[in-house]
Amino acid sequence: MRQRLLAGVCLALALGAAGCQDQPTAPAANASAATASAAALRSAGPNAALSRALPGGASLERGEVVLPPAARITDQQLTEAVRRALNPNDYVCPPSTPISDWWLQQALAFRDQEPALFQTLYVDWLADLIPTYEALYFETTATPQYFGYHGEYNRIMAKTEKDVKRFWDIRSDDIQLVAMHGTVLQDVERTAATYEAVFGLPAPLARQAAEIVRAAVLQSQVLDGGNHPLFSFNAFAFSTFGGPIPDKIVMGDGILAGYSALGFDDVAPQAIYAHEFAHHIQFENGYFDDPYATTGSAAEQTRYTELMSDAMSAYYLTHARGAAMNQKRVEQFLEVFYEIGDCAFSDPGHHGTPNQRMAAARFGFQLAAEAQKQGHILPSAEVHARFVAAYPGLVAPDAI
Repeated sequence: MRQRLLAGVCLALALGAAGCQDQPTAPAANASAATASAAALRSAGPNAALSRALPGGASLERGEVVLPPAARITDQQLTEAVRRALNPNDYVCPPSTPISDWWLQQALAFRDQEPALFQTLYVDWLADLIPTYEALYFETTATPQYFGYHGEYNRIMAKTEKDVKRFWDIRSDDIQLVAMHGTVLQDVERTAATYEAVFGLPAPLARQAAEIVRAAVLQSQVLDGGNHPLFSFNAFAFSTFGGPIPDKIVMGDGILAGYSALGFDDVAPQAIYAHEFAHHIQFENGYFDDPYATTGSAAEQTRYTELMSDAMSAYYLTHARGAAMNQKRVEQFLEVFYEIGDCAFSDPGHHGTPNQRMAAARFGFQLAAEAQKQGHILPSAEVHARFVAAYPGLVAPDAI
């Protein structure tokens, strides 16, 4: 199987209308041309720069992240709501949502209370991207992992990982569950290594950047040492299919904190992990090569894989031999979770509209109910086949 790297969250992505993006990447022509992810705010204000020229011709820019040759990455968008707030004339939909409003409140509180530190961290050094790519490139289960700002989700994440892997029939012993922490910005060595790998900065300059970032984070009275959603409001699934980076699901502290603030502690960790694991089913079984995933616009292709992940996660969450959750409670969470559905029909990161996402979830609910009557778990291939057959009807109400 050809090598590709898919990082997907497909969620968090949050906040925004444009979520997961499946994008082939080629090797960088040279280190100075290296650019970083588009997973961040469009700008920090009307006069904020999107890139910074550095000594020696290097630069920091928000753009495509440099990945291994022939890699593919998904889900590199973040906080459309913040973009709308800072550039309101650019967006006409969707309306604000509880989760985007929460994130926006946190992000703008930092910007407004400590503008100089915001300038240093967000605008000058793009430090909000570092935790994501430090986790993507370097985090493994070889080092101790904890989930939540203070490890408050350790038990539920360990149980969820075990239960989901038991439920589905793909090989999953090689999928590592790791965490994304903003506190990594206090670690000069790890931050410098990420600046080198992602931005192509020479080692001396990368270390200088890491030292500046560490000092700014520790100086802040708002960021709590990096425990802030600006740095970790995301979750990812990615695989290199035997490449240099192990298969992973990355859970960010900030996304767990956000849904906790909205009262979804009892379902969000399981639902987010189940969604990301569904992407691994797609990776393992080759569903990114399906006709719906390879024809039409980039937006339509991403919508297909995202709605399939929605359906598979809903199937697991309500199946009696899965998470066995109450459907009504799961739907309450998904009504918030799926507000990252959007009307950006031409955006490569289009997840599907909220209606389409809920239709996909209800397909999964129904499939679970039918399977329970027969007393067994459907193979992933059969869930996929039934989803493909139902797909035209799931997207029809809001078809473009």
